Amino acid sequence: MAKERGWRTYNPIVYKKMEQRMTDVCKLSSKLLTILMLGVLATISKAADNSIYIDQSGDFANVTINQDGAGNQVRGLQANGGDDKTVAALIRGNSVLVNINQTGSTNKLNLGIDATVTGSRSVDLTYSTINSGNITGSNNTAIFQLGTSSATLSNSVVSVIQVNGDNYAEVRMTGNDNQLAALQSGGSASLTSLVNASGTRQTITTAGGTGNQVSTTLNGDNGVVDINVMGATNVISVAQDGAGGSTGHQAIMDINGTGNTITLSQTGTANANVFNLKLGSAGSAANSNVYNITQKQ
Repeated sequence: MAKERGWRTYNPIVYKKMEQRMTDVCKLSSKLLTILMLGVLATISKAADNSIYIDQSGDFANVTINQDGAGNQVRGLQANGGDDKTVAALIRGNSVLVNINQTGSTNKLNLGIDATVTGSRSVDLTYSTINSGNITGSNNTAIFQLGTSSATLSNSVVSVIQVNGDNYAEVRMTGNDNQLAALQSGGSASLTSLVNASGTRQTITTAGGTGNQVSTTLNGDNGVVDINVMGATNVISVAQDGAGGSTGHQAIMDINGTGNTITLSQTGTANANVFNLKLGSAGSAANSNVYNITQKQ
């Protein structure tokens, strides 16, 4: 039986049904909201790439970066909140230790280091795409500007490791008595080094690919390039220019593969240039490799 409540007529049965409907609607709305939020979070987790921006000054810096996944980036601070992927991360200082590990695919690194030290190590840099021994990812890009005309590196050690193919690395270096060790494996990887330094040794290995490219240019004295090629149809280009210094330029190549193309140019005025070439290995022929060698004084 309905009762009067003010100007409305109160019916307990109708009120109970309305209350139940409102409860059901609230439950449904909560479920829909939860589903929508999960969908948004899933979209964000798939679309988001990690980015690290670096602009650091000071001696004895110890920088360790680990990025796991696809599309990660290390780059410099952006002007006015921009998104210019060519702006390099900057580290300025002496006795710098840098370890960078990027695993996954399509990661990008653009790093510049300025340091001036004589008689001790300026930079110890390690970059790798190997995660705890696991070979992961491809299509990664790493660009290094190590030193400038006014802030050169001395006694620095640089290691670059890219595996799983289709990777690109570029190393530009100035200074004296530095070491560069680079390894690329997999198909169609590319390595370019531009060294304006004296007494610098480069050890470059390309392995396990079908079309890797190595291009190294040295302008300085007493430079040494040691290249190991294991694979097929790789393209290797080495240019050494400068006075040559007390020992001249040296190029060492160990070629074990098929159809590789090797181009070497050595130009110096002080001492004799040296080119050591090893073709094949025990029980393995060098096959149809092509060599273009030029030495001038």
